[in-house]
Amino acid sequence: MGVSNSWRNEASRRFPQFAASLTEADTPYLLWFDLLGAFESAYDRGDESLIEAIYAYAKWCCCQPRGKSADDDLATCVTVSFYEHIPTYPKALKDMPRWWSREEVMKLKEVFSYLAGEKTYAALLELYC
Repeated sequence: MGVSNSWRNEASRRFPQFAASLTEADTPYLLWFDLLGAFESAYDRGDESLIEAIYAYAKWCCCQPRGKSADDDLATCVTVSFYEHIPTYPKALKDMPRWWSREEVMKLKEVFSYLAGEKTYAALLELYC
């Protein structure tokens, strides 16, 4: 099974409630657009199991073999479609220390500050003090 099918099969297994999104998503980028919205809604509802499931799927994607380009590289997809957005959502930002070590946040400074900006990134680091 190639990368092009593995992301969809794994998402189908993990997220049966998103069957319609999976059918419509031609690429993992389109699926992550929907998952990002679901992630933010999960924070609004306090749906811990969905938050955890989305983080786990992101980690799974990042552990898959690298693609030949950004178009078929799941780690790049997760980075630009999910990780970069987390600090822009205040509830998720405040909860990042539960999911990310300070070392990981520092290693991914460019990712976490790209959309949120340096001020928000500095506020994120303050959460670890």
